[in-house]
Amino acid sequence: MKITISHTQSSIDPSGTYSDEEFPAVRKALESEYEAALLAVYPDAEIEFVDADTTYSIRVTGTGLDDPREIEENVQNLCERIFETGNFWI
Repeated sequence: MKITISHTQSSIDPSGTYSDEEFPAVRKALESEYEAALLAVYPDAEIEFVDADTTYSIRVTGTGLDDPREIEENVQNLCERIFETGNFWI
């Protein structure tokens, strides 16, 4: 299974709290938190982070299921909880 998460600096930090120079550390910390939490639930998942603004920021493929929406919703909820916790901000 592959989990693709698309986000950009403006979607992670819409208020522009961090400068362009500071932001890569924030992105790395957030993506590390996402990856650790997702692998705890889906240990065989391949996780990819894409710097892009897309309509669907989370895409799950290769599940073997006709409809991966339940997994996508679970991933979305997990990512929202991590973001709300805010432990990735430097």
